[in-house]
Amino acid sequence: MKVIALAVLALCLCQPAQSADMTAGRVVSLLFAATSQEPPDLSGLDLSNLDLAGVDFKRAKLRGASLFGANLSGADLSGCDLSRAILDRALLTNANFSGANMVEVSIRRPSIFSSMVPAQHESASFRGANLEGAWLEGNFDYSDFAGARLVGARFGGLNPRDNQGLLTGVVLHGAKFSMATMTETVLERADLSFADFSGASLDGANLRDANLTGANFSDASLRGADFSGAMKSQGELSQSARSSRLKDD
Repeated sequence: MKVIALAVLALCLCQPAQSADMTAGRVVSLLFAATSQEPPDLSGLDLSNLDLAGVDFKRAKLRGASLFGANLSGADLSGCDLSRAILDRALLTNANFSGANMVEVSIRRPSIFSSMVPAQHESASFRGANLEGAWLEGNFDYSDFAGARLVGARFGGLNPRDNQGLLTGVVLHGAKFSMATMTETVLERADLSFADFSGASLDGANLRDANLTGANFSDASLRGADFSGAMKSQGELSQSARSSRLKDD
């Protein structure tokens, strides 16, 4: 049985890895030839593991595309249609997703920072993007979600070792959520220390067991938000509540 297992393993290792539908050069050529009036359509393509660092995607259509493991550091994806796209394990250092359509996108375990110590100047921007129903997991320290639509988005992964399927926390230290729409957003167990939620709508959001040390909720709407077990002093929570819109108009 051991010999058979080793033979199967050897056979698997000899199989070529599944290649992307296009080379990086071909993608860059299409984008270079495109105009803002006629954005390229790359919807549904497998662009996994391609090196697309610094590329201007010119508001491309990437609906349902797989960018798994792709190098998007410094890339400009502002205004792109990335609805239901997969960006798991992608390199997103300084990536710009401002104003992009990212409905139900998956961004799980990306690499954003060049070292183990997160640097603010390397963070990704999702400013004004539509991330409704998105799933984000990993380290998003200092990321900019200001003005973004995050209705029903989930921050954090499901722990496969937990029979109850509890969420594991996502790291969002110093992240910007000012003026974001975060109705029913799941931030359970998240590290939101020193995050900025000023003016955001967090109605019905799940912040159970989150680390809210130093977080700013001034002028935020928190109707029905769940702060059970949140790591923040009672005095800080009370002060946030006084400066937030907790009652119906």
